[in-house]
Amino acid sequence: MRHTRQLRDSLPLLAFGLLLTFFSSFGQTFLLSLYVPAIEALLGISNTVFGSLYAVATLSSAFTLPWLGGRFDHMPIRAYTLMVLAGLVAALLLLSSARHLVVVVIAFYGLRLFGQGLMSHTAVSAMARYFEANRGKAIGITTLGHPIGEATLPLLVALLIGGFGWRSTLQFFALSIVVVVLPATLLLLSAARSTLKKFEATSDTDAAAMPHQSIWRLMAERRFWIITPLVFMTGYTNTALFFFQLKLGEARGWTPEWVAGSLSAFALASALGMAGAGPLVDRLSGRQLFPGYMIPYVAGLLVLVFFHQPIAYPVALLLMGLANGSGSTVKNAMLAEIYGIQVIGKVRSVFTTIMVISTALGPISFGVLLDANLSFTWIFALVAVIIVLTIVNGWRRLTS
Repeated sequence: MRHTRQLRDSLPLLAFGLLLTFFSSFGQTFLLSLYVPAIEALLGISNTVFGSLYAVATLSSAFTLPWLGGRFDHMPIRAYTLMVLAGLVAALLLLSSARHLVVVVIAFYGLRLFGQGLMSHTAVSAMARYFEANRGKAIGITTLGHPIGEATLPLLVALLIGGFGWRSTLQFFALSIVVVVLPATLLLLSAARSTLKKFEATSDTDAAAMPHQSIWRLMAERRFWIITPLVFMTGYTNTALFFFQLKLGEARGWTPEWVAGSLSAFALASALGMAGAGPLVDRLSGRQLFPGYMIPYVAGLLVLVFFHQPIAYPVALLLMGLANGSGSTVKNAMLAEIYGIQVIGKVRSVFTTIMVISTALGPISFGVLLDANLSFTWIFALVAVIIVLTIVNGWRRLTS
């Protein structure tokens, strides 16, 4: 009862986190891809050139994340959030005015860094640090913003681009952050002021703790190499699959409409996984649930290996989305349990960097394999085997 009351009393903070994860969609590939045709036409570049430049922007943002993400441990949450929102607005406006290749790359760098990276990082790190008994539930509720964005924003963006053009659409979203998101976050943080006292008290970590969790020291630890492979493979496979999903559909005789519509299965399952894993994490701990949450993901890949009927795609996405959503809750809670809340900003930013790198490498390596005439069936089988090995590694090392 006390834990439920704590969760209820912290609704403003939960709403703050949900708001940030939802609007992190502005920097996610599933939305940015909708601007690609117009930008390619403007610059007169090919898909390959644009894909390479997008990978450069993504990787650059990934290598910036540990530094900016680690600042979360030292700055008040209000100031840190304002910095992140300002960066996202600047990136949206820069892309909306871009007429040169260099400007486009810089804008995508900003969108990937402040949108995909730091918006989610701020929200989840706040939940991981503030909540203790209800950490799993809080993270699960907050990360629901991701599937809600996936389910609602692509259609809105497509309609706005069709009606007003891609530049005006970007400017509209920049204005929405200034007019809606910024005041809402300040209001919610103000409402959560009493519950943030504990949060702010731990944000100024003592000097002795921080060197122990330096990035290089973190990477030298055994547990880092237990967690990293699954963090990498999830982002790697998700991004590569969605990037080439129309080619997959073409290879297997599925219509583009069926492929696009099937994404709702992934979004729905992700939401269910995020929310459902919360109570389990609070009861058992994230450490105990890792890495078993990835078993449904392997099952989804095997569906794509052995079944080519149209129904196989939404079924596979359902299983993969369930693992993806529950994994988001489990992994973030586990990081707080293992490394402690005082350095959660630095630790999460390192693993977020790994995830972002994986999203850049996934499409490239899938493209190489497809160009080498390897079928989707064999690619999915190979990925499934690799993920099984990472699961076995995680169980062996974490229980030893």
